[in-house]
Amino acid sequence: MRRTVLQCLLAMCALTLVALVAAGTSGCGKEKSDYSGDLAAAAAALSEAGSAHVLVNALVSPPEGEGGMSLNVQGDAWIDFRAPALEARFTVMGMEVSLRYVEGQVFLRAGGRWYTLSPESMGAGENLPSSLAGLLNSLPELLSASVSVDYLGKKRVGSFDCLEVEVHPDIGALSRREEVMGLAEDMGVDPGELEEIISASHPQIKVCIQEGEPVIRQVFLAADAGFSGFNQWLGLGLLPAEGRVEITADFPEYGVEVAVEPPADARPFKKL
Repeated sequence: MRRTVLQCLLAMCALTLVALVAAGTSGCGKEKSDYSGDLAAAAAALSEAGSAHVLVNALVSPPEGEGGMSLNVQGDAWIDFRAPALEARFTVMGMEVSLRYVEGQVFLRAGGRWYTLSPESMGAGENLPSSLAGLLNSLPELLSASVSVDYLGKKRVGSFDCLEVEVHPDIGALSRREEVMGLAEDMGVDPGELEEIISASHPQIKVCIQEGEPVIRQVFLAADAGFSGFNQWLGLGLLPAEGRVEITADFPEYGVEVAVEPPADARPFKKL
């Protein structure tokens, strides 16, 4: 099955939820029955923080053994999970790119200009932004998703000593969650195909949790995706037709102020 970039985004959103579950179920030598208290603590801590500063490093690579150019994206994001709102600044091939999500709208700044990104322009349903927001707001309830976790060892993330775990999600259970199915519909994906799409992306998830506290300090997500449609939408052939997406997100700060305003001069996005 060819996986579009929107399908990859959907898989990443679902897998991010699983990664956050892992933050509450981490620990070396614990039995599965001991995880319920950690789950509650993680959900409470996440709700209480409300916002985060995230350092993002994303790599898109062609399939192993095939030629093609890799693409690296680095930058910072400030996310208010409650509003919700997002301010992000990235560097892509030496070009500065900014993203904003505020008041239910998505804005992109590239080449010195602000653009409005409508869900329709990306081939998604008009309720996509609100579906993503709803997914974030229901995160504590989603922490009941079933996962298994392997302890990998200790790892230093920034200035924090952490425990690293690999997460093996119950993709079937996750695919049947009402919130995830709603997001799939808004992305033009048949919810009945959701489990197959996520499984076919060959996901890998690793999470680093600060030692002694149920706090996420790093999430690593990887999945296969197809980018032909994305290249056409963008108007640039930057990405391979098929490739592997690897995203490393560090969380150095929680409870940060996130002030986002819609740009006054944004125009509808067509192509760069």
